[in-house]
Amino acid sequence: MSYKLILTADAQNEETDAYNYYEDIRIGLGDDLLSALSKYYNKIIKNPFSFSFIGNSKTLRDDKIDRFPYVIVYLISGNIITILSIRNTSRRPFI
Repeated sequence: MSYKLILTADAQNEETDAYNYYEDIRIGLGDDLLSALSKYYNKIIKNPFSFSFIGNSKTLRDDKIDRFPYVIVYLISGNIITILSIRNTSRRPFI
């Protein structure tokens, strides 16, 4: 099955905030974050069911980014993968 990935407005805002935060630290670091996110988006699209459920929800899944302290929270509905949140695990570790 071919999957389509979409980001909610909240996830887009979190991605933008994270980008700006890392760019303020060092020019180019925000771009590194976006590259890492893109890598993980592609990983999720290729095999969305391979990542763990969050708690007992049996609907929400997550994937932790290796280099940055972020978790991508998503759900699958048919062939649509919806990124609900890009959570900073240092500032807001729980949903």
